[in-house]
Amino acid sequence: MRRRPHFKELTHERLGDQFADALSMYDTNRRLEVLVDEFLPRDLIAGRHVLEVGCGLGFFSERLGQRGAIVTACDVGPGLVERTRSRARCTALVADALLLTETFGENRFDVVVSSECIEHTPYPANALRQMVAVVKPGGWIAVSTPNRLWQPVVRMASRLRLRPFDGYENFSSWNGMRRTFREAGADVVTERGLHLFPFQLGFHPLSTWCDRHLQAARGLMINVCMLARRR
Repeated sequence: MRRRPHFKELTHERLGDQFADALSMYDTNRRLEVLVDEFLPRDLIAGRHVLEVGCGLGFFSERLGQRGAIVTACDVGPGLVERTRSRARCTALVADALLLTETFGENRFDVVVSSECIEHTPYPANALRQMVAVVKPGGWIAVSTPNRLWQPVVRMASRLRLRPFDGYENFSSWNGMRRTFREAGADVVTERGLHLFPFQLGFHPLSTWCDRHLQAARGLMINVCMLARRR
């Protein structure tokens, strides 16, 4: 059954050009490097049907297409869908992350990629379950989302109007995501943390070094990155 997205789910759509201005390309590029370049070697995506959920401005769909994937992108915001279609030259449509099976059906894609999307829904775990459902058995799901440990810091920044976002920000825990994937029928095969300290502080070479050499401390890092495979 279709549902009308809540006002809070459309914050990035309302931001328009302000969304692009607020975006950190350092952070975006780090997530691209991990979720696409590291997690998904070319032989996993070239010529394969890949769905990006929560495509935003289209950077991930663009990178996936450049690496040979047959990309379908979706987002709850029509304006964001149009931006992605223009940037990535791929199929792009409006779709609800909580109702992916209604839009695409089950067992449809070889790979699903989603970066910084599920936290902007009212039910992040349900969004993960939907991603597992639309991927084929043996297919891959690469996801990133903020670590719940950092939720109080982000909420304080929002209250102080240091950030332009006014939508849902429901962060997830490492254990919660592992459990959701397991219960949905997928096994987590790779994990990475990103940003031991806020990237807004600068010191990007140091931040990247921490990402690469201090994964033992990933439970403290700001972004949770996981690659799971559907059983």
